[in-house]
Amino acid sequence: MTDSLPTPEALRTAADRLVSALAAHADPEYRLAVLKRLVRRLGEERYPLFLRIVGVVAESDDERAQRLLAETFGVALRRMDLPGGALSSWGATGLPDHGGAPMAASALSGHFFGATPRRMLGPVEYLVVWHLQRTQRTALSADGFRTSLARMIAMLNRSDDARTLYPQKLAADAQNELEGAYTRATRDRLAAIAAAWAAGEPPERVAEAAIDAPAAAAHGWVVRDL
Repeated sequence: MTDSLPTPEALRTAADRLVSALAAHADPEYRLAVLKRLVRRLGEERYPLFLRIVGVVAESDDERAQRLLAETFGVALRRMDLPGGALSSWGATGLPDHGGAPMAASALSGHFFGATPRRMLGPVEYLVVWHLQRTQRTALSADGFRTSLARMIAMLNRSDDARTLYPQKLAADAQNELEGAYTRATRDRLAAIAAAWAAGEPPERVAEAAIDAPAAAAHGWVVRDL
């Protein structure tokens, strides 16, 4: 996930601090601000660390903490303001047009190689794109993806708003054909997740709906677990 992985103790401490900060305030808008502030402090490149902190809460036996975090995501979904991370949009850019003139090496910038533009993605969409598409990150393995997504959905289901609104958002995203946002395979998987989630399927079954990716989406890159 990052070059220097935090220890389990550090992750548990960070998760405990997050839950304590959320629990200290009854205002749901303030809780969302706390969540977004954590994402900002970690920085864009460390959004996977945010997902790991959330994952610690999701895999714990603290139902109150899970509900608190899920309800905060529910507020974000109502506001269409999910705390998100950025992944590069593979294929969003094309070969620079020089009118037939020789192309300088400097033209092959990060923009050309797909590092930009980037799209801000919520936690579920981030996991899907990280697993299925070529981005600036080493690909997330199928096992890491399946486990992380099922855990995330199980936690989000503790909020009525999150359980209802997130599948609707994913279904809408699946219809988005803007260049560079999602590949066709990714849109298919987002639609499958949305349908299974909205139908009330168990989190593991919802995660499985995203595993059956088209062969064209596969790439032989080295993978790294979340």
